[in-house]
Amino acid sequence: MPESDDTEIRTDLPALVTLGDPRLARPCEPVPVADIGTEAFFERLETLAEAMRHYLGIGIAAPQVGWWERFFLTTVTVHPPGEDEPRLQLQPWINPEIRSFSDELNWAWEGCLSVPGLRGWVRRPAAIAVQGYNQHGERVSREFAGWDARVFQHEYDHLDGWLFPYRLSDPRHLVTLEELENREDWPEDWPAPGARDAPIGEVVPDGGES
Repeated sequence: MPESDDTEIRTDLPALVTLGDPRLARPCEPVPVADIGTEAFFERLETLAEAMRHYLGIGIAAPQVGWWERFFLTTVTVHPPGEDEPRLQLQPWINPEIRSFSDELNWAWEGCLSVPGLRGWVRRPAAIAVQGYNQHGERVSREFAGWDARVFQHEYDHLDGWLFPYRLSDPRHLVTLEELENREDWPEDWPAPGARDAPIGEVVPDGGES
């Protein structure tokens, strides 16, 4: 999988499928295990990675580009041996499963390439245990917490026909990107306690508000 933004972006990338397209609301089919690890499937992962960079995402699922199979790419934080600072790594997950969720919850502002111009204040489990296949067809298991767990859950939702607006606890938790950028003018508890001052791209602890 390419991890650098230096790769030349192709001009024949598939278009994004966006909110309102009924196909996004249906569950996807598993990838045949015999296909995983093949050159043809690797090329699909390459195309998906290029589409993610082109559309400026931090993750992307196959149905977002019109492929109705259960695989996605997610960006996770890694701590390479010998390096002082963590870095982001793009990971493919094929036929993933979430094996367990933590009881602890958190909140964050979420956006989506398939929901352009909107952001939502969404509550999710704070940590998860997952398993699936990597790009080589090997079974892998991981545990994720914090923002990494949230991005994984967000991309996983796409495989079951869910978009982040369907996860909102209150319809008032959905705002335009333009309005979110002007949130210093919001009342302190709008649209929910803690939402106005929550850093973008970070999770905040659950205070029990729904």
